[in-house]
Amino acid sequence: MVKKLFSNKLINNIIIFTLSTVMNKGLNFFILPVLTYYLTKEDYGYLGFIMSIVTISTIYVGLWPGNFLISKYFVYGKEKIAKYMSNIFVILIVTFILYVLILFVFENILFIKFSDKSFVIFLISFYTLFMVCFNILNTIIQLEKNALKYALFQAFYAIFSLGIALVLIIHFHLGWKGKFLGEMSVLFLLSLYMIYYFIKNKYIVFDIDIKKLKELFFYLFPMTFHVVGIFLMVTIDKVILAHYLRIEDVGIYTIAMTMSMIVNIVYDSAMRGWEPYIFERLADESQKSKNWIYKTILIFSAFVIVSATVYIFVVPFIFDFMINEKFNESLKYIPYLVVAFSLEGIRKPLTSLLMHKNRVKTLGIISFLTALLNICLNIILIQKYGIFGAVYSTIISFFVLLILTLANLFLDFSKANTFLNTTQ
Repeated sequence: MVKKLFSNKLINNIIIFTLSTVMNKGLNFFILPVLTYYLTKEDYGYLGFIMSIVTISTIYVGLWPGNFLISKYFVYGKEKIAKYMSNIFVILIVTFILYVLILFVFENILFIKFSDKSFVIFLISFYTLFMVCFNILNTIIQLEKNALKYALFQAFYAIFSLGIALVLIIHFHLGWKGKFLGEMSVLFLLSLYMIYYFIKNKYIVFDIDIKKLKELFFYLFPMTFHVVGIFLMVTIDKVILAHYLRIEDVGIYTIAMTMSMIVNIVYDSAMRGWEPYIFERLADESQKSKNWIYKTILIFSAFVIVSATVYIFVVPFIFDFMINEKFNESLKYIPYLVVAFSLEGIRKPLTSLLMHKNRVKTLGIISFLTALLNICLNIILIQKYGIFGAVYSTIISFFVLLILTLANLFLDFSKANTFLNTTQ
């Protein structure tokens, strides 16, 4: 059955997308013995806090345009999407300027633990801008179904950013700043290449259109609540931990999250290979395509459960080999966090069905409400259970989000004979 559902190209793309993304993220994982030797718990605390800010910021700088591109590419076609691209960059520039102003207005609140606040704002602002550009480039390569090209970009980013970071950390003793500057410099080069690539391959037509700007905004802005909801659930806990506990505890939790998110990286990577095919079949709307979508969602869910189970059994051996002993406390939190990410892994493909139907408001509402629940749980449980409070909050939040997503899908099924034929 699996061979009938998956073409050779689809299987190859999923494998290459997965391996290249895992290599990109995995290099950070494999050099943990070096990083945890040269970086202190305090350094990891600063990195965890700053990356939490960056992760949330990448959502609103540009409004996460990849969501629109991937859901509309096969509906509109390349030529029409090219006319939207210049409007996407208008939104990117405007939101970037607003973002920088907000950081400076709230610098004494957000960066109270930093002495060089202006320098930190500079780093975070341009790192965010370049990361958004790299994400747009990745989305286009993904839609081209060109897995080898995608792998090349991932390898370039991973190898050179970490290489530069290691030099800055080991030779110049820059600590957490070395890791950040290394990645930002490579993202800058990739952003320049993105501009060249889009012009050369006619992915951008300079056609500023108010109607297109409105369409983009009313699709992307509600979706930001979905994206920010997910990111809050894996980032805000570090901010709350930093408030109630020591910065060293944030470092311990950051290592646990880094090790646990390996499974989430695998799920995201597989989705990158699969998404172009599912949205292409969603645009087709034939019964054969619908059957393919439903069956592959079931297969993906089984893959999530099996891979999470295996990882929980092998992670203690990997941890002993990879992580410095001063972070041993992190190990006991990892199995629980893997369970949380497996719940999110099962939910990932279900969101494609809602995105295809333009149910962006629904996604935004349920994700944002779950994020608010997560914040409340973290505030209550961290004070009572310490780091385990953040772990419990993550599990409960992802479980609630999965249930709410399923409930909305079943509601749509009850309103129509087939979900994919329903329009709003």
